[in-house]
Amino acid sequence: MTEDELLGGLMDALALTGWSAWHVRRSDRAVWQGQPGWPDITAMPPMSRRLLVIEVKGANGALTAAQGRWLALLHRAGITAAVVRPAGYDRALALILAGDASPGSWEWAGLA
Repeated sequence: MTEDELLGGLMDALALTGWSAWHVRRSDRAVWQGQPGWPDITAMPPMSRRLLVIEVKGANGALTAAQGRWLALLHRAGITAAVVRPAGYDRALALILAGDASPGSWEWAGLA
């Protein structure tokens, strides 16, 4: 599974299950202000006050320093932050389908 396929699958699952979700499709072409490295997906399940951010990486993809910094800051602020790779797709999908953005449920994906 490529990083793009993983991202598409996660975004489809979020949409189909009623989560509010955001992703900038081509961040390299987007006009943005602020510091780089914001996670790929920002989402909130229906009927929840928990925010989930996901950095999507391919099987061998590495976080940039900026991505790691944002994930650590968001985690420290009490936001559920995770790195999802193809090997974790089924587990992430199950949590999305369950509407679960609680930090403890996402610990397997780092940070949470």
